[in-house]
Amino acid sequence: MTWGAVLAALPGALFAVFVDRVVRPAPAAPVRAAHRRAAAARTADTAVFEEIPPGARWLVCDTTTCAHLTTRHVPDGGGYRCTGCDTFKGAQ
Repeated sequence: MTWGAVLAALPGALFAVFVDRVVRPAPAAPVRAAHRRAAAARTADTAVFEEIPPGARWLVCDTTTCAHLTTRHVPDGGGYRCTGCDTFKGAQ
């Protein structure tokens, strides 16, 4: 017996109850679950922001440790020290 035959055999009132209790709420469950996961992620968000030291600059780091990317360098004497790999750049 197919689902079509089963639904055709149901009286109209029973079919309406079936639709109201089974079919309509079904799509809401994944939406509610996604909403719960998103709300849990927001409460678990533990981003920590730090204040940028005065005089800091973003310079290209020449080491493979920092992958030759632009990283933050802080003033140190006559040059700048990389905050990623602690190398010194500039006149000593």
